[in-house]
Amino acid sequence: KNTGTKDCDLIFFEQKPKTGAMMKFGGGSGPGANLDCCSTNPDNYKVIAECAGGRLVEMTLPAGKGDLPHDHPVHYLYVVNGGKLKLSPPPGQTEGSAEVEMPAGAAMVIPPGPHQVTNVGSTDVKILFVEPIIGSEPASLADFVSPFTVMPECYKILAEDDDWLIGKMTLPTGVTDPPHSHLDHLVYVCEGNGLTIYPGKEIGEQKKEVPIKPGMALPVPAGHHLVKNTGTKDCDLIFFEQKPK
Repeated sequence: KNTGTKDCDLIFFEQKPKTGAMMKFGGGSGPGANLDCCSTNPDNYKVIAECAGGRLVEMTLPAGKGDLPHDHPVHYLYVVNGGKLKLSPPPGQTEGSAEVEMPAGAAMVIPPGPHQVTNVGSTDVKILFVEPIIGSEPASLADFVSPFTVMPECYKILAEDDDWLIGKMTLPTGVTDPPHSHLDHLVYVCEGNGLTIYPGKEIGEQKKEVPIKPGMALPVPAGHHLVKNTGTKDCDLIFFEQKPK
């Protein structure tokens, strides 16, 4: 807070974290070991949102194209545009290859390890995944209320392990969800054009209108809130969230 009598104008110099430096890669000795996908394949892998616990990466791979070998930590994956991929090696293995169908809407937890991906199908593929930061612990939040408990018709868990979950929120136009809680999470908009967020445990004077659009990605801090779809289209969001310990 600026508690002075003049506007505050500061210059700051900050060292940026090295790309991939805080990721616990699968490692090993194969091609791509300990190489960050965003560094080795900047045209195909881009960080589109970050929070304290991890980064949200968007992978785009045109039909008939392949990427360069790279590595991943355990990661949490959602398929936006599906297709057929050749994985060399397949997840959890150290050699060989496998062709797999990745249908749109699929979500899964992928084990760590290096590999190379080739799009052997006829459609361009878009995939989202979160790579967690080493040693990150979610902030505690008192009186946590899960959205999956209070509104299961609109909130679904698509995939999870002990540390993270991939969730989906489907909120029709004009609908307000019940008060609920989140830890820090990363959101991707599949459909929708307007949300209003009311912080706290009830609708009050404070609110934040968010003009969302498909393809938008953003970090959302931990807290309690209610969400109303104030747009003209049904809202469909995918979110990646660390689980409370």
